[in-house]
Amino acid sequence: MSDLPDWLAGRTPRPPDALPLPLPIPASAGDPGELLTGAAAAALDRALAGQGERGGAYDLLAADGLLTYACEHAVAAADPEADLLRILARIGRREG
Repeated sequence: MSDLPDWLAGRTPRPPDALPLPLPIPASAGDPGELLTGAAAAALDRALAGQGERGGAYDLLAADGLLTYACEHAVAAADPEADLLRILARIGRREG
């Protein structure tokens, strides 16, 4: 499935109301896992840039939620190990 909004709508439990939908993710079709990982990395970058600021905590929570969804998508893939390793590699390239 390549439609992120539909994929998120099928989650149980559903995403929290506080999660801004639509997500700040390009509307282009693409792999939900990749889109979620990219959004998680961006949120983590914002959190690291705002260390010590209250807003950084919200970005960190967003990164956690998005990364959880990316991992959930990965474990349902044909090759979960490869997808999870891609997520780790991308998130592990953080500076800060």
